[in-house]
Amino acid sequence: MPLDRLWELLAKKLSGEASLPELDELTELLRQQPEMHYPLQTITDLWHYHPPHNDDPTAAYDRHLNRMAAMSVDFNSPAEDAGIEFTAAEEETTPQPSRNRKLLWATISCLLLAVAAVWFLNTGRDRQSSSGPGNQGTYTVPTSEVSTGNGSKSKTVLPDGTQVWLNAGSKLVYNKDFGQEKREATLTGEAYFDVVKDPSQPFIIHTSQIDIRVLGTAFNVRSYPGDKTTEASLIRGSIEVRIHERPEEKILLKPNEKLVVNNDPGATQVKDIVHKAARKAEPLVVIDRINYWPSDSTILETSWMDNKLIFRDESFAELALRMERWFGVEISFNDEGLQKERLTGIFKTETLQQALDALQIVSPFRYRIEGNKVYLFK
Repeated sequence: MPLDRLWELLAKKLSGEASLPELDELTELLRQQPEMHYPLQTITDLWHYHPPHNDDPTAAYDRHLNRMAAMSVDFNSPAEDAGIEFTAAEEETTPQPSRNRKLLWATISCLLLAVAAVWFLNTGRDRQSSSGPGNQGTYTVPTSEVSTGNGSKSKTVLPDGTQVWLNAGSKLVYNKDFGQEKREATLTGEAYFDVVKDPSQPFIIHTSQIDIRVLGTAFNVRSYPGDKTTEASLIRGSIEVRIHERPEEKILLKPNEKLVVNNDPGATQVKDIVHKAARKAEPLVVIDRINYWPSDSTILETSWMDNKLIFRDESFAELALRMERWFGVEISFNDEGLQKERLTGIFKTETLQQALDALQIVSPFRYRIEGNKVYLFK
């Protein structure tokens, strides 16, 4: 019964019809059954995925009807009665759930059945391959995964009660037996952790550059592929950090401190509280204070949780990477000098176009938006 209820709640969430109590119920069911994170995330990704197309919307809709017919979905009304109308402004956007409840629920049901079938088949195959004769040495520990695409954020509760907020373009992977003998997870991207204290089982976060060991605390970790640095910012409690380049060293952080690790393997120095004038040395590790936005004392390192994109003295190239994740777009430059310009500001509720218009005030440039691609040029 709980599994049936979980699928029902997911369908309501995808259709935009889930109430707040139902969303809380879904979160609790996922906490009780962490192995379901992966199949449900797969369904969500499929539901929100929309491949690019250049032909007219009517042809695309006809292809969709053909696919649904191939999946044995019976439509009792002709396509022209489906209630979907396209305008020029809607050609590049996702059809809204309210357009046709019958079509929406049929699509969700097919996705749920298809992904559930694949997942259960793969689960059975994994059990058979890991327990069959001659396979004792090839057993792989099953894992659960929670991820967010660009332009979205999410919150999840791990089996031990630890709360995790994932920023855009991030992924958290942990063993399905999490909390039974150990608490370990691997992070790609950015996340804020509020860890439940358990002295008998330290909580360990692995990233591409550092490993973080905690007992019970709140902290933010940013480790995106392609970024120049990896950061760990401590809000409450204490954390122990080991750097992959220097595994013999342990660094302890206090509240309101942050650790910045240079992702460049050529960096070798270690400095405390490095000022701007000294940053040309590009040390391997910088132990600094967390930063506050002057107008409202927002913590810069965790401002994304308040839906604020704050940037201070960042190059346009660095800001572009953050804007890609924030708005779910791809940004390219045709001028190297434009990439090096330094920018400071804050975005809250601005659209992509409003953000670019604001940046034009302090850095004269032109831009062109084509779908989810943004071209910047002088």
